[in-house]
Amino acid sequence: MATSDWKPGDPIGYLRPERPEVDIPAYSGQRYETLVPDTLDLQERAALAIHAMTECTNPAADYEVYWHVNINANPPKMSQNSWQGNGVSKFQEALVLNRLMSGSDQNLHVDRRWMEVMLQSQGPDGLIYSPLRGRPWVERELPKVGVSYESGQYVTPFGNGRTLSAMSVFARRDGGPLWRDAARGVAEGLVNLAVDAGDYAFFWPSSVTATRDYPAGVTAPRQDDHQSKVADGLVHAYRLLGYEPALHLARKLLIYTRRTYFTPDGTFLSQPGDTQAAHFHGHGIGLKAMEEYAEVSGDEEMMQFALRGFEFAKRVGGVTNPDNPRALVRGTPGANLIGFFPELVDTLGWMGSETCDVSDMIALALRFSEAGVGDFWDDADRWARNMLAEGQLLATDWMPRFSAPSYTVKHALSAVGEHETTDRVPERNLGAFAGWPAPNDWYTGHGRGTAHCCTANGARVLYWLWDRIVRYHDGKLRVNLLLNRASKWADVDSYIPYQGRVELTIKQPVELSVRIPEWVKPDEARCQVNGADRGVTWSGRYAQVGGVKPSDVVTLSFPIFERTDLMWIERQAYTLVRKGNEVVSIDPPGRYCPLFQRQHYRGDSPRWRRMTRFVSDGSIEW
Repeated sequence: MATSDWKPGDPIGYLRPERPEVDIPAYSGQRYETLVPDTLDLQERAALAIHAMTECTNPAADYEVYWHVNINANPPKMSQNSWQGNGVSKFQEALVLNRLMSGSDQNLHVDRRWMEVMLQSQGPDGLIYSPLRGRPWVERELPKVGVSYESGQYVTPFGNGRTLSAMSVFARRDGGPLWRDAARGVAEGLVNLAVDAGDYAFFWPSSVTATRDYPAGVTAPRQDDHQSKVADGLVHAYRLLGYEPALHLARKLLIYTRRTYFTPDGTFLSQPGDTQAAHFHGHGIGLKAMEEYAEVSGDEEMMQFALRGFEFAKRVGGVTNPDNPRALVRGTPGANLIGFFPELVDTLGWMGSETCDVSDMIALALRFSEAGVGDFWDDADRWARNMLAEGQLLATDWMPRFSAPSYTVKHALSAVGEHETTDRVPERNLGAFAGWPAPNDWYTGHGRGTAHCCTANGARVLYWLWDRIVRYHDGKLRVNLLLNRASKWADVDSYIPYQGRVELTIKQPVELSVRIPEWVKPDEARCQVNGADRGVTWSGRYAQVGGVKPSDVVTLSFPIFERTDLMWIERQAYTLVRKGNEVVSIDPPGRYCPLFQRQHYRGDSPRWRRMTRFVSDGSIEW
């Protein structure tokens, strides 16, 4: 259906024109002022991510996301394209999780309108349909892959898969039938839309746009590494609903993905038999879906395959001891010290590190560790403290320099397209995550600054990290990551990396255990409760502190020191100075928005700041 007659202000052509009633339970919890060490605090980062996700939107188009941010334009501008329709659900999932962390209610009206649009877009077959009318930027960019759009609507399976994840989060929050019923409809619609090829399945012609009118005898889709994104949502739907066909379809989609885009040892393929230019995130999200599927189904073989893929991925981000030229392209066994993972694997061209990639790898490290198939807590800690934390935009004063007369590179004034905006672009993207950073710079000086898929993925992993800092079960409190965290059971104040020190203020009687980082020998750690030494026993890297009661202050201290490493990332040499797991200096330094400007961390006297901590009344196991 042509949209050339559309004009700004015309309504968007959803399947259901009526606006439904949507209830959003309040994000209630305890708030209190306190003084904390000025170290990484995921609660604050979540509030910043909420700002970016709800501000980089177009109010005139039901708050659709301006998906691309072009910092290199003069002035910086944001643009809409077809992909935002597939990504808004990921924003919705992340917004709920980040609001639970932070208690922020900034722009809550955006959440509500997105929920209404989701329900207005659901067809009688259960699927979510994306409209063309009122969204001309979609018609311009939507891939033409043989699907008819005469109805003015199209179906994107991987967008529906992400919708399942968002609906599952909504349902777990409100406990009512609305979102459970809607999720059941989407899951049934996907099951009916998929091409079942026996022991595997796919969508025709792809998971970007699909139709039931596929050729007789078709055995594979057109090249498509997005199928596993549908599987991820189907697993979430199964966890919510117990709907077996969703789990069966997830397995078949993952089998197709494994056979087509991986070798048996977990190596990434861009297409069968070819390793060059394999998309990291397309594979990383697939491995995450495999791990989640394996957990809920008990499929140990799938779990081990996902683990092999994860171990391969760890090696491609950078190497510490390259022994041949090819190793600088593909990676060799060694430590990925900062969490730089290239957008495309095995390519001779230089690649930035999508935050999507970093987020996938942190999620896998967390999930494998909790599942007991490996100990990757320090990997998650390293990658979170470095490329994830540095990848979030915390200052925007550097952006206008591109158009300043004194700047080395001159950029002519950019034309502003019909579906673009230059309105407060730097300010509205504060808290966003980088799309293609260098190891030492948030922006490389060319191309776009970010695509907001990275913002949504970065925001989601903030929750996954925050949720797993502490885990409580049956009177036992386990601290897995030494990061700042307020909780119902204890508040964690981390002095790292100023000092090797963490303090826990106990709120409920618990049996306490605390994981000590990998650079610490057990006999170097000291435990005190209310200033008095307490002996601990050890279970792996966990110090078993024992019983503690409300108002107790537990202090664990241990040595922390600087070390220097030479690391090759994307065939370039970087000298890293690390204190604990945190990079405190990198050489050569970045030019535009330099990363790792952390001179203050190199001292042993912590800076302090006053903040409002938030402890939510509810949580979601996610």
